[in-house]
Amino acid sequence: MTTNMGGMADAHAAADAPRTTLDAVRIDERIVRLGALRVFNDGERPGQTHWPDEALSTAAAGRRGAARDGRAQRALVDIDGEHCRVTDRFWKSIFTRYRFGASTFRYFHPQEVFARIRDVSRSDTLRVAIERRAGRPPTALAASRPDGRAVTIDEVAEIARTHGGSGACYADGMVSCTFTPRSGEQALAIGHDDFANRFTLDVPIDGFGLPRIHVALLRLVCENGAVAMHRVFASDIPASRNPLHTLRRAVECFDHGDGFAAIRERFAAAQTSWASVREAHSLYRAICKMKTTAGAARTRLLEDFDRVTGRIQEFYGLTNVDTLPVRRQRLLPVKCRVYDLLNFASEVATHVAAQDDVRPLQSWIGTRLADEFDLEGTAGQAPEFADLLVRETLERPRG
Repeated sequence: MTTNMGGMADAHAAADAPRTTLDAVRIDERIVRLGALRVFNDGERPGQTHWPDEALSTAAAGRRGAARDGRAQRALVDIDGEHCRVTDRFWKSIFTRYRFGASTFRYFHPQEVFARIRDVSRSDTLRVAIERRAGRPPTALAASRPDGRAVTIDEVAEIARTHGGSGACYADGMVSCTFTPRSGEQALAIGHDDFANRFTLDVPIDGFGLPRIHVALLRLVCENGAVAMHRVFASDIPASRNPLHTLRRAVECFDHGDGFAAIRERFAAAQTSWASVREAHSLYRAICKMKTTAGAARTRLLEDFDRVTGRIQEFYGLTNVDTLPVRRQRLLPVKCRVYDLLNFASEVATHVAAQDDVRPLQSWIGTRLADEFDLEGTAGQAPEFADLLVRETLERPRG
């Protein structure tokens, strides 16, 4: 589900967060035998690698590894003599194909695990997608069947151009773009805010996973964007022999009256529900985990967050919110409504976060809207809401 919220037009134009445009990335495909692939453990730098350690560590920063200790995410894979950084999508595709899980890396190094798979299935042939961006090391995305048909970045860009799509961007093997549904915008009011219907299309361009459509709303007072990723608000586009044709038909025909009604209902409930300490603190943790966004911007975001929520620790006399039992966190309110938290997360995703940090924020929004709020219906009628919540960050230049 996509929600576009908060912010004035001039601030929006001046402070948009950096996005990876479709022309800034290239995806190459390699058909390789599994027996020819080799994984290197963290710290084991093959002689042919020309990327300095700092480039590799910067490229890997902030991503959740396939294991809790992060060893899998810091590995390298040799593909036809080229040493590529390994992403979560690479490991997830290997997990799916060879039926093992991320927990294996708690007990064995990635090199050991991969070597064992290679010994058993040496003759397997894989198609591996490699992401290339200026100034960054090559990145191994998903491994898939060689006879599969992956949609390319250029094909998604063409669909966006011919069907009125906007905001097309790339991150971690996925291209996203927002469209107006077949029935049109259909402006509607939720509380004191006006919205219009939208939907967002996510397309994997590395051959792993299905394209997905998320129900969307656009807040008309501004044009902030966020995708709330949750299965409740999503529809998978089934695989077919001609995936490009299937995508075009899905974009041309998509409309979901029940989905739009459901999301409007959740927004209305968010406007009349005080946010709990647990809900606010979960957003705080999501902001703290933003690794590829500039540290100074993240610090200012936390200052804005404290202003919006009423400085939770000071208000309740806590040294650490985590010392409160979760059950108690659910019962204690903060000084804003759930709708303010949704607006805050949306503004961060649009104006501040680097592209690699956007998807976790979108997942946070989707999870909040899919679940019942801790203090649902406790705030009475919806008041007038502020256009901007991330004031401090938007008013300062970002380096």
